[in-house]
Amino acid sequence: MEDLDALRAPAEAGNSEAMLSLANALFDSQDFEGAIAWAKKAISHGNLVAQTQLGVWHAVYQHDNFDPEAGFELMLGAAKNHELRAQRLVANMYASGLGCRLDWKRAVSWLVRAAKAGEAMAILQVALLLRPLPRLRPLRHALYYSASAAGIHTAGHLLGLDLLESEDPVCRAQGIGWIMAAADQGNPAALMKVGDFVGQKMRRPVPPAPMKRVPWQDMARYILLPHQEDLPPAQQLLDAPNVSSREAFLKGALADYIVSAAAPFLKPATVHDSEQGEIVDGTRTNSFVNFRLLETDLVIQSVNERIMKALHHPVQDGDPLSLLHYRPGQQYAPHFDFFDPDFPAHTHHLDQGGQRVKTGLLYLNSSYSGGVTRFHEADFEFKGKKGDFLAFNNVNADGNPDRMSLHSGEPPTDGEKWLLSKWAREKV
Repeated sequence: MEDLDALRAPAEAGNSEAMLSLANALFDSQDFEGAIAWAKKAISHGNLVAQTQLGVWHAVYQHDNFDPEAGFELMLGAAKNHELRAQRLVANMYASGLGCRLDWKRAVSWLVRAAKAGEAMAILQVALLLRPLPRLRPLRHALYYSASAAGIHTAGHLLGLDLLESEDPVCRAQGIGWIMAAADQGNPAALMKVGDFVGQKMRRPVPPAPMKRVPWQDMARYILLPHQEDLPPAQQLLDAPNVSSREAFLKGALADYIVSAAAPFLKPATVHDSEQGEIVDGTRTNSFVNFRLLETDLVIQSVNERIMKALHHPVQDGDPLSLLHYRPGQQYAPHFDFFDPDFPAHTHHLDQGGQRVKTGLLYLNSSYSGGVTRFHEADFEFKGKKGDFLAFNNVNADGNPDRMSLHSGEPPTDGEKWLLSKWAREKV
């Protein structure tokens, strides 16, 4: 209460930053009406950051004022008035169709606009999404360096990966230096890479050659989104259950980016309990992230659409994309992904969103031992390489649950395992 009182005095005196701070404090204490009222007062004083925050509250959080369309309009207004976080979030919303019609052209346009204005995470995404053309390599390096200089260590790691592809030993040594620097800053993807460099020469990271002019007006057409690229062919692995794989489904830099983006949001994984809802349970000891508006971005949304394309479902049929993280000894015990129509607690899920008819798993690293995905009834196990994709059906051709799909995420014995998980839903 003392903290709120300390914020209330300058807020009542007309300080818009104090109004926003008070709104945030009230929201954290679950006084949503008070938070929204003070955010609106801050907006009336011209505080665009408050306008973005109010948009987030409407679009993300399940309370009486949950209204994604209103949240989108608030953020779009702030974005048009040059609020950088709003510009990046509007790109996310267009890429996910949250509160608006899904529109990839507008999503890319807003991402480029945010990057041009200096938003570091937008700059990083633009660099990562540039087409793999030799003439664009200096531009990609310059953008990675710009994001790295703004404190985004993932950008330094990705710059290092790009330099490692050079045949010039000096460039390769500098690439190792960039990756080692990112590892020193705790980047999880870089930390998984450092063991590859034992005995190799390393040079201290140096800035790439500066560009005289960044071609912002052409940037949108230089971008190639993951879901726009052709899919590798599927290989049938099992008929019962129906299991297939696609090798090299995702590029290594994209996999590293997703690991790095998800790591700050990891929390203990949950299972669904019929009485208590989502709970932490001993059958599932790994960590996870659900990619919603504040955790996702345009890159991740495009990967999400690529996965749904591989599952042969429209993107709107999918549950939220999840990242799963397993440390040594952590597991997801044998389970089914389908909702059981004979189980009363699952009736609501079936009525609301339909059956989980398919599962997709995208493996984001290979630097671990053990950790296979095991299909117990079929006596079959699969361990994907970095970038590989596994898909399997949870129901039979008649739409009934396929109990041959019983599977588990076995524990790694050494190293950490990272992968994406996606469920496609369908009324059956």
